[in-house]
Amino acid sequence: MLFIVSRERMDLYEALRGALWNELDCEIILDRRERERRQGERRAVARGGHDRRRAQRRERMLVDREVRECGWAVVDITTWPEESVDSMRRS
Repeated sequence: MLFIVSRERMDLYEALRGALWNELDCEIILDRRERERRQGERRAVARGGHDRRRAQRRERMLVDREVRECGWAVVDITTWPEESVDSMRRS
């Protein structure tokens, strides 16, 4: 499981790290994004001619909304493509 915590919720981030530090299948990260990525998504659709990753983006938008509204989100990384998980960890 991947926990994505808003930068405004450092209290929750620290609490999760303290509670789950020894869980091998859990990772807690801060949401480091500063702005929406919608413009980049539009360009990718226009260049490719069709949207092959629509379901993946829809899932990411749900996670983004959950982080904005609740301050955190949980993602089951076993169901996401590896490149998506890697990009979340790097961003």
